[in-house]
Amino acid sequence: MQQNLTIGLLSSDPGWEILLEQIGAIWEIIPPDADRSPARYSAIVANGKLSAAAANRLMEYLNHGGAVLAEGMELRNLAAAALRQRGALIEEPATQFQRVGEGYLTACGAAIGRLITSTHARRQLLPAPVVRVLPSEILASTNKGFHRRGIHRQLALLHALRSLPFPTRWRFPGNAPTIFCYRIDSDHGTRQQIEQLHHRSQRYHVPITWFLHTEAHEGWIERFAEFEGDEIGVHCHRHRTFRGYRKNVENIRRAIALLGQQGISPRGFAAPNGFWNPGLADAVADCGFLYSSEFSLAYDDLPFHPWHDWRKEFGGVLQVPIHPVSPGNFRRVGATPGQMIQHYQQALASKVDSGEPIIFYDHPTHQQWGVTEAVFTEVCQRKIPVITMGSYAEWWIQRSKARVEASIENGVLSVQTHNGPKDLMLNLEHNLENRTLVAATATLPLDEIAWDRANHLPDKPPPTRGYNFKMLFHSVEDALTRLRQ
Repeated sequence: MQQNLTIGLLSSDPGWEILLEQIGAIWEIIPPDADRSPARYSAIVANGKLSAAAANRLMEYLNHGGAVLAEGMELRNLAAAALRQRGALIEEPATQFQRVGEGYLTACGAAIGRLITSTHARRQLLPAPVVRVLPSEILASTNKGFHRRGIHRQLALLHALRSLPFPTRWRFPGNAPTIFCYRIDSDHGTRQQIEQLHHRSQRYHVPITWFLHTEAHEGWIERFAEFEGDEIGVHCHRHRTFRGYRKNVENIRRAIALLGQQGISPRGFAAPNGFWNPGLADAVADCGFLYSSEFSLAYDDLPFHPWHDWRKEFGGVLQVPIHPVSPGNFRRVGATPGQMIQHYQQALASKVDSGEPIIFYDHPTHQQWGVTEAVFTEVCQRKIPVITMGSYAEWWIQRSKARVEASIENGVLSVQTHNGPKDLMLNLEHNLENRTLVAATATLPLDEIAWDRANHLPDKPPPTRGYNFKMLFHSVEDALTRLRQ
């Protein structure tokens, strides 16, 4: 019998669709009258409102050997259905994977879909535990990357319990274990400071993705056009992020015009202070950008297309999250260069181990050249592929267009991929302990696959909850700075 390796999503939900696309799973929204056998769906995500009839159908799927990830309170409906079926048992709350008939059931936190589409932000402690007083920043209230990693782990476990491999589109070009991007927001940077950064990037062969504060560089913007191999994007003209559409679009278009005079066509945008709001999102889209990057929407995560709830549609501009800690954050709490270097080395190692992109950022005015060189040295020594954010965004968009079909029959894995980038690979996870990369179109006997040791994703998010006395001071200081801009 043929076993498909497709995840079924019970109902359309923007948050779940973002998660499954980030993970790179093979998935579909289950058609109303579709066959829901374990052979058709390797796992089902029970999201949305679960009717009694839908719960009964899921129980039938479970009893015949399926695997279900239930969202929050929907577990109660499954429990009620179980009580109506002899031999099925669901204990609440479900904190572990449970056997139901011949299948397996687990649950995730309530309303994961809504958490992923949340646009709320607040000042919180940064994930930088190498200093006594943690720095703070205005970040997305929801650590979306942490939830995505948890869902990935649960789906992989469900497949393992069914003795099935878990296939996902790999998140980097070819067989690269990760990638490194270095982003610079040029806020008020002098020409000398810019040249210092450029000189170091050339020495270490690390291209920079520049987001320019054009008002600060009027009269010498042409210099950026000479930075061969670098990417030039827009930060702003006036260093402000406005609430409304009109002021944002005027500010952005002024910057685009100045860059255009020097033959620069920017593809990327990063808002001042990392702020994101609907007025800004619409302005960025209307200005034709390929991607943007704001840590008040997401950080330490994989790229995604945000859900624009005010339009009830996905935004066309890709969001590329970064690691939200800059040397400037450390300086504000009195950290030494050695502590900064220690943090970036730890963050880099963690991202390599978990197969996540490494996207660090800085400002020329911080002038922490020793920290910059230490990061570049670590990247070079580890031989991590270095690209610009625009190149990664372009590749990711092509990845999102790939349509993959995978199935197992008689111990042979068959994979067919259409419309993806030529260097797309498929990541196979097996029994939680093993993984390997295979061609996106291939036919492979499972017992002939050479497995590598899998890296385990972190179980706990870094410490961002809490409060210290400097958070209030920094909030007031930042507000006064914005008023003067």
